[in-house]
Amino acid sequence: MICAECGEREAAITYTEVRDGELCALRLCEECARRRGVGEGLSSFAGPLVSILMGLLEESLAPARAGGGRSADCPQCGLSYSEFRRSGRLGCPACYESFEGELEPLLRRVHGATTHVGEHPPELCGAASRRRELAGLRSELARAVEREEYERAAELRDEIRAREEASDVLD
Repeated sequence: MICAECGEREAAITYTEVRDGELCALRLCEECARRRGVGEGLSSFAGPLVSILMGLLEESLAPARAGGGRSADCPQCGLSYSEFRRSGRLGCPACYESFEGELEPLLRRVHGATTHVGEHPPELCGAASRRRELAGLRSELARAVEREEYERAAELRDEIRAREEASDVLD
């Protein structure tokens, strides 16, 4: 998506503000966001916030560390766990999988859950819903095959194919 302000660069930040009592979301590139001062307000809190979160992480990992458990560096961006601990920032989406063992207890403790339950950008709502439905159908298909319910499995297979084809047309 292109930046709503300059119209030149790729948007990296979604900035939401209230204008005249209505919610207004802007997609901004990093440079335009910096010019507007978006994200700067957080920097004063970032140090203490990261320290608190890292402290919670260390507490929750103490039992796992005693057993010698430690995740490897991220295969996609090369971020090490120690770098993550130092900065409090992950390098890429693959880091979530690489550091899953460390992140899950922290997320559960801080947010109370490990799955996103909040709002999604409007343009992603339909796609995310379709992906969830397809994932549910695929797991139901696997269960049907395990139970040797081949007629039901064939119905599910056909439904999955039809939805995937419809999804390709929509995207």
